[in-house]
Amino acid sequence: MRKKYSVIPVVAALSLFFLEGYCRAEFLTRTRIMMSTQVTITADASLQDIKEAFEVMAKIESLMNDYNPRSEIGILNRKGKLAVSPEVKEIILRAIYFSRITNGAFDITVGPLVRLWQKMGKEKRLPTQRELKDTLSLVGYQNIKISDSMILLEKKGMRLDLGGIAKGYAVDKAIEVLRKRGVKNALVNAGGDLYCLGKGPSGKWKIGIQHPRNMREIFGIIRVTDKAVATSGDYRRYYVIQGRRFGHIIDPSTGWTVQNSPMSVTIVAPDCTSADALATGVFVLGLEKGIKLINSLPGVEGMIIGEGMRVVKSSNWQKFEVSDLTERMK
Repeated sequence: MRKKYSVIPVVAALSLFFLEGYCRAEFLTRTRIMMSTQVTITADASLQDIKEAFEVMAKIESLMNDYNPRSEIGILNRKGKLAVSPEVKEIILRAIYFSRITNGAFDITVGPLVRLWQKMGKEKRLPTQRELKDTLSLVGYQNIKISDSMILLEKKGMRLDLGGIAKGYAVDKAIEVLRKRGVKNALVNAGGDLYCLGKGPSGKWKIGIQHPRNMREIFGIIRVTDKAVATSGDYRRYYVIQGRRFGHIIDPSTGWTVQNSPMSVTIVAPDCTSADALATGVFVLGLEKGIKLINSLPGVEGMIIGEGMRVVKSSNWQKFEVSDLTERMK
């Protein structure tokens, strides 16, 4: 008889599943809706441990939700200058680092473009050249200036959007809390951005990767411990305009949503902030440039699924893969 799985599907744009047999009694699982997604914590821990992990994630959301005008990012976007908390400064610094190593393919100043494409989706039309030009003039991570705790957006109308990094950062902060409380084994999953601490009920945590064109099929399975995993894809969030499909991930260099791109990018990294940002950046870079970047980064592995189901894997991706059929069915 086939063993049953508890499967936590991804919401939003991501495509990872947590696959395990029903957890042993000492593993607790709790789920909350936050950051516009489903966040699940499974841990060999107490309810108080899990509660405190959720609390720190809620704090991150309250600071970084750019749709909340009272959040620090909301105020910064509106005023253009703000003395921010250590957490907001830290994530902006990390974001700038990923912008640099991806040559701008990852850029948190895409906020104006995100809003433009949301408008296009509602109006069912494509942006004009003038709209794209005007909006692109507000994009560029080089125009973020930092002095102590003060963040300055140099151009009026600039807008930060942390959607490609904040969930990963929140996952890392939750894991930090769990570690400080002595928790050895836990999985924190924020809509597919996840960190696998220690081991699960049956050994290394087993993660299923969604097939990018068949939502009922798992493309592959990996096993990880003390690693983060994140996926970006073109198949869960998109706009249909004039009969064409436009994904939600935007190329900061052109202003257009990414075209002729990979269908999905899965990253395994030492921390979830890195995995989250790199999944987006590599998606924008494409197969060749993306896999070259992954292979250049110590401790980072990745798999890119391109058009026609062309699959490109980093140098040591195979060490995570579960290829044996018997093992896949356990």
